[in-house]
Amino acid sequence: MQVAIIGYGQTGRAHGRTLQPLSGVSVSCVVDVDLGRAEEGARVLGASIWTDDVSAALRHPDLDAVIVATPHASHAALAHQTLERGLHVFLEAPLALRLPDAQRVLAHARATGTVVVPNFWRREAPGVRMIHGRIPRPTFIQIEAVIDPLHGSWMGTAEHGGMLGLVGNHALDLACFLMSSRPRDVHALGGRHVRRAAFADTVCAGIRFANGGVARVVVGEYGRALRDSEWRIWATDGAASATANRDLLGGASHTAGRSSQLGPQSGLDAIAPQEESLRAFVNAVAGHGKPLAKVEDGARAVQLADAVYEAMSARRRIQVQETPLHPAAGPVYADDSVADRRDHGFRA
Repeated sequence: MQVAIIGYGQTGRAHGRTLQPLSGVSVSCVVDVDLGRAEEGARVLGASIWTDDVSAALRHPDLDAVIVATPHASHAALAHQTLERGLHVFLEAPLALRLPDAQRVLAHARATGTVVVPNFWRREAPGVRMIHGRIPRPTFIQIEAVIDPLHGSWMGTAEHGGMLGLVGNHALDLACFLMSSRPRDVHALGGRHVRRAAFADTVCAGIRFANGGVARVVVGEYGRALRDSEWRIWATDGAASATANRDLLGGASHTAGRSSQLGPQSGLDAIAPQEESLRAFVNAVAGHGKPLAKVEDGARAVQLADAVYEAMSARRRIQVQETPLHPAAGPVYADDSVADRRDHGFRA
């Protein structure tokens, strides 16, 4: 399997290291806007091609799959370009910043039969797997994703989807994944406490699901949560409860007055679930097993993020409808920026 990596920053480097020891997989091309960085990646990974031209890279005749590890605003367009070449694609979440773009990627993936995987690697975190196994039908879930303020970085900025594009997309996916049901409606409030323009950096959303379950998702850029952990999850079915903490590497469950602890495995860190997510994608492309998440999951998370922003703006409940897919062909929307479209009253 021949793979191209688009974006050779920290994430692209990590994916390259994961691919290197895999049998039958090689990185044949590295793409980056910084040509020197692309050349460095090609040298490290043994790729024969490096370039700053995505279109040229995708024309490589022996290419099978593409890894997209670029800032969020480029994801939908790069996924669309990749699918036009009939290539499989593994990309960092979010799938897109706008629902029409996500729907178009979804439709194109279905039409071409290609494997498109949003990297929802937190599904594979030990704490999440523990909750999913012990509380298979939760009635209530609370997810907290609270990070230290970001300064001097593109991450979390309005043009790249704000906090819901950065960590909120993962949190919304986890709510759906753990609840195993379709979201029906959303309430949300938010505000700006760190950034001085554009999107809210603090969001609290309530989601009701078709099975009657409720999830509360808190996303913030104002400092870490308790025990110096960026992520915490609590779930219950009314009889038992389970908690994931230590950035989802550890946790505990409680049933009928008895408790059991899940301690982080020796040497395990947040990189291990990400490596497993990429390996699952490679196996799925080869026809062995399923990926951790599907393109439908990526589109659903984008739809929920749109609903959260709309609920904050309208200050009312927003129903999450099953909307028809956009045509697979055609350009990705580029008529206005996310920052202009989605300020929702939070612009200074």
